[in-house]
Amino acid sequence: MEHERRRTGWLVLTVVAMLVFLFFGVGTTYSLLAPAYVFEDGELPGEAAILSGSLALAAFGTSRLRAADRRLRAHVPDYGAWLPARDATNGEGRIDLDAETARLRRLARRAAGLVLVWTAVFAGGVAGTNAADQTAADLLASGVRVAGVVVSVDNPAKGTPSFRVRYESPGTAWTAEIVRDTTHAYRVGDVVTVIYDPADPEHVRTPEEPNENQVLVGFGVLLLLAGFIGMPFALNGAAGWRGRARAVTRTGWRVAAVTVVPDPYRGRGRRLPEVRVRYRDGSGIVLRCALSTHGPGVLAGQEHRRAWIGGWGRRMVVLFPYGPRKPGPYAMPVRAIGSRDQSMSPVR
Repeated sequence: MEHERRRTGWLVLTVVAMLVFLFFGVGTTYSLLAPAYVFEDGELPGEAAILSGSLALAAFGTSRLRAADRRLRAHVPDYGAWLPARDATNGEGRIDLDAETARLRRLARRAAGLVLVWTAVFAGGVAGTNAADQTAADLLASGVRVAGVVVSVDNPAKGTPSFRVRYESPGTAWTAEIVRDTTHAYRVGDVVTVIYDPADPEHVRTPEEPNENQVLVGFGVLLLLAGFIGMPFALNGAAGWRGRARAVTRTGWRVAAVTVVPDPYRGRGRRLPEVRVRYRDGSGIVLRCALSTHGPGVLAGQEHRRAWIGGWGRRMVVLFPYGPRKPGPYAMPVRAIGSRDQSMSPVR
């Protein structure tokens, strides 16, 4: 349990550091590539320090995760805490276990590809919000300034406050809505400085209110939130499947009878399902399903199903001959709750 708590702490730290690095990395890259962007005093060195610090912290957290796993592995070099010795038959005739081990490696590569997808989603969100900021900054620097009059004010209980302003470009009167981002209280009849784009007079702002494109900002924020939520799960999934594939490659598979218990605590705090394993030599172990799209599904509640177990510690896999949704072998990620119980009598 102590090992689990420490490992979880290092994992959270590593993921947060990587998200900070990605957020500032995309933003800084966009700013450097934007010709009109001007860094404020100390902004670029500050961002460089954040990037260096977050990258170093992510690397340190990764090294601590690997060290924790190596220490745990060193205590049981023969994997006997989780798996019995391989017997003569092991049930290989039912499925090609070597092919299923190779399939785990392909699954790990696909999971790594999902990390790139969520990274692109997150980067797109940063780019979208930065683009809205840059467009407003460009208008402030190059737009035409005229006097305008506030004709209405909207302060909804929910939603974004705004006001409408009337102004003139050469020969034409315009009325545009400006989103209020500051705490300034506008009243009907107030005179404000309106900055508009000569090529698009309806594209306006004031010196105080950037009036960013709300569609672009909303889309960017949506991508940011999706990436921020999805990326940690993708990173955890990719690292988990990679570790499980390597672990099963080392340990091989052991045939067993398994029972998936969907709610082992019967309402006393909902947890992921348990997998209760009985090996052929009579020993047993209790595993916990990992958070994954490869969950037990309809397999939950079925007793004494034939399956194969591979890996060690947190990096274990239950391989069923048939999956819950389609024919063919089905790999389900699990982790050991404790060590193997060898006190049971052998199965005859």
